[in-house]
Amino acid sequence: MSGALAFWIVIGGLAVGTFLIRSLPLWFYGRARGPEWLERLLRHVPAAALTALIVPGVLYTKVDGAYSPAPERVLAGLAALLVAVRTRNVIATLATGMVVLWVAQAAAGLLGG
Repeated sequence: MSGALAFWIVIGGLAVGTFLIRSLPLWFYGRARGPEWLERLLRHVPAAALTALIVPGVLYTKVDGAYSPAPERVLAGLAALLVAVRTRNVIATLATGMVVLWVAQAAAGLLGG
């Protein structure tokens, strides 16, 4: 067997394995419902994952290889959170967060922060 053929066999095997690992739980979960407590728990996974991705970026920024607090981002995050809770409008939330961040960064730049 040539090296190129062995390479493609390994790639194909990894592709099939990855597909099975990711799809089998979906197939089994679709056929048999889990317990009610698991159903309630799984409903909160998307919000928890999104929070885990967003919060570190809001609280800290990486400057010269070290993490430091980011007060402008915290201010923008709080403003966006307030708009999200009050309006439940995604576009308004994103626009508010972006505008507040830009204004806070510009103010910090003018003040020498």
